[in-house]
Amino acid sequence: MAYELYYWDGLQGRGEFVRLALEDAGADYLDVARTTDGSEKMMNYLKGSQAYPDLPFAPPFLRDGEIVVSHVANILHYLGPKLGLAPDDERLRVFAQGLQLTITDFVAEVHDTHHPISTGDYYEDQKPEAKARTKAFLAQRVPKFLGYFDGVIGSNPTGEGWAVGGA
Repeated sequence: MAYELYYWDGLQGRGEFVRLALEDAGADYLDVARTTDGSEKMMNYLKGSQAYPDLPFAPPFLRDGEIVVSHVANILHYLGPKLGLAPDDERLRVFAQGLQLTITDFVAEVHDTHHPISTGDYYEDQKPEAKARTKAFLAQRVPKFLGYFDGVIGSNPTGEGWAVGGA
């Protein structure tokens, strides 16, 4: 049975992390957003109208038979071993999960540069604050995050340019 990925139609966003993993592994999956009425199917699922257990809070989420996995980091943690994208060593898998959670933090901060006051308000209504937030983000946070990941890759004992392990 193919995995089912639920995310917003027309948006890459957080769903793209999961798509990239599925594509890289050559996994059999259905991108529900790309099907007829995909967004409606996703919303029905989120509203609980499909009578599925394990109701997710928001997309992206992945369905694997009876298992429903939500949140990018959790989905990738679930898929990694199944698709051969995560190390066999538990210590390295936990470290990889920590890296993905750090990426989640980074993506949230990127998003907040566009909506620094409220995610419910339009960007146009918070432009001055967004510009100030972006300036600080670029000067302080981006170097910190990218420096961290550069250090992780540089300290990998395999020396192969990967963050974790040799592939």
